[in-house]
Amino acid sequence: MARGATRRAWVKLFITGWLHGSIRWQLEAEERSVWADLICMAGECGQGGLIADSDGCPLPWSFIANRLNIPEELLERTIAKCKHEERLETCPDDTLKITNWSAYQSEYERQKPHRKTKKNAHKGIYGEFSNVFLTDDEYEKLKTKFGDTLPEKIENLSQGIESKGYKYNSHYATILNWDRRDKGKEGAKNDPDKYTKGKYGHMVQK
Repeated sequence: MARGATRRAWVKLFITGWLHGSIRWQLEAEERSVWADLICMAGECGQGGLIADSDGCPLPWSFIANRLNIPEELLERTIAKCKHEERLETCPDDTLKITNWSAYQSEYERQKPHRKTKKNAHKGIYGEFSNVFLTDDEYEKLKTKFGDTLPEKIENLSQGIESKGYKYNSHYATILNWDRRDKGKEGAKNDPDKYTKGKYGHMVQK
């Protein structure tokens, strides 16, 4: 995948066009299979429809054919037909590119917010700004550990995410980490000889 690119988990296929469109008579069955594979390769590359290596340079056709486990002659034939029908184009450096990629594959970008929400689908939503996500089990563990101080800890995280754009893989782990950090600060204030700065600048016990 090209550096700085976004690898796609899926690509869009227009069902009506695929089953009843001009591709049915423009390409033979085995050529349509190759065309679908090329679309998937472009999605994996993540460079706006390019089929390229990690530096954005063209891939040898022999390499593509080997990766798709097809004869090179079939690949060449499919590419030639797709170019003729303006499904594929060649960049100045000979890199293959799916024509009108952004127009046909825009659905992936549109659904990004929904994919992010789906990750938290089974978690409860907490905090003033509704941006702290915890499973029932995580919430109960935190409630047992922190008792009546838990709401304050959740609000601190919620405000930090909202005001400073903090991003964390686990809000449960973040609340625990922030608690250890705060205890380190308090301990250093009360008994500085027992604490020193840790790897990330937080105060930890010697």
